[in-house]
Amino acid sequence: MCRNIKCTGTSAFRDAKNGEILVNEIKERFHLDVEIISGEREAELIHKGVSIGFEMDKAPILIMDIGGGSLEIIIANQTEIFFQKSYDLGMRRVMEKLKLPDPLNDKAIKKIIDFFETEFKELDKIVDNYTPYMLVGTSGSFETVSKLVEVRKKRPLRKISTASYKLSRTRIQELHDYIVKMPEKKRKDVEGMDIIRVDLIAIAMVFVNHIIKKYNFEKVTYCEFALKEGLLTEALNQLD
Repeated sequence: MCRNIKCTGTSAFRDAKNGEILVNEIKERFHLDVEIISGEREAELIHKGVSIGFEMDKAPILIMDIGGGSLEIIIANQTEIFFQKSYDLGMRRVMEKLKLPDPLNDKAIKKIIDFFETEFKELDKIVDNYTPYMLVGTSGSFETVSKLVEVRKKRPLRKISTASYKLSRTRIQELHDYIVKMPEKKRKDVEGMDIIRVDLIAIAMVFVNHIIKKYNFEKVTYCEFALKEGLLTEALNQLD
C-alpha cells in the first residue's frame, strides 16, 4: 500500500505563467501537493539517482539528462559534485528557437552544433579542468537512444552496474548517421522509437554525437536511474 506520494514539477511548471494555478488545481482535485523545483535542485536529484544506479569511483564523470524543456549537466565522482547546472536548452526549446527543417540537412545540423557551441562555452573550461572520462546519459532522449541502439544491435545492452548499461560510441555514431536526416514521418516507423520523442530525437542525436566527439568520450553509459530515483532515495533516507 502506498502511504506517501511525492510530486514535483520541473521545466514546464517553472516556465508556465499559470504554474502556481495548476499546482493549486491539482491540490484541489487530487489532494496532491506539487513542489515546483529549481533547475539546480533537479540536477541535484538526478545526481542522487545516478549515484545509486551507476557505481562511481574517484574519477569524474559527466552526467547528462536531455529533456524537452531543460538539459541538466553534472560533473561528479563518488564523493563530490564539481559542477551541476540546468540549462533551458531542452530539445523542444532548441527546435522552436532555431526553426529547423524536417528533415534536417547539412546546414541545419551545422546550425544546431554552432548553437550549442555558443551556449556551452563555459562547459569547455569545466571539462578541461575536471577531465571526466565517461559520459553517462539518463532519462529523456538518452533513454530512446539506448533503446534504438539495442534494437539495431539485436541483443540486450551489456549491464555494467545496478541500473547502467554500456553504449558503444561506434553504435551511437551509426545511429546518428541513420536517423539524423530521416524525415519525422519515416522515423515514426523505426523499431524501438518512442513516439513521444520522434520529433526531437534527430536534434538530440546531433547534440549527443557532437558532445562525444568534442570531449572525446571513449566510454558512454546509459543509466536508468535519475530524478525519480533521487527523490525516492531522499524519501527513504528521511524514514531512517
